[in-house]
Amino acid sequence: MDITDMHSLPEWDDHRMLQRRYEGEEWKIAPQMEAAKNLYNKWRDIFLYVESYCETLQDSKEYDHAEKNKELIWQNLFIVAPKIIGAAGIDQYVQKMENASIIRNNCRELMEQVSFTAMVGAGEEQYAEAIEMEMDIFRGLFKIWVATFVKDEYEDEWGLFV
Repeated sequence: MDITDMHSLPEWDDHRMLQRRYEGEEWKIAPQMEAAKNLYNKWRDIFLYVESYCETLQDSKEYDHAEKNKELIWQNLFIVAPKIIGAAGIDQYVQKMENASIIRNNCRELMEQVSFTAMVGAGEEQYAEAIEMEMDIFRGLFKIWVATFVKDEYEDEWGLFV
């Protein structure tokens, strides 16, 4: 462990798990993997911001539920990275879109909790704004990533991603 990098999320590392799956055919999925890597690395940045923000959350005179909000923030925070890696490791369009939808939902819920804790005085507003700015960058990378998904012949039995 490198003491100078106290990051909770591992680096993308041209993701070891995915290298074995696509060995010899990396060129076919290079744009998709590059987009996934960029998205994941931005999430690592956001993860640090949010992790630090959670450490500062505290109850105030008017609001004494900061710990509950922190738990909700953590739940949303920890889902995104595995969903990016999971979507990068599957070929089916519907499953990729399902992961993307889960990521979008968790990011939205996370930002609602961060904004709420700042609004009620449990967290610092300027830190919440910094997280929101990073999330805007993430959203742009997310759009680029989703644009690399290739629709296939597999039909969504639930009718969502048609």
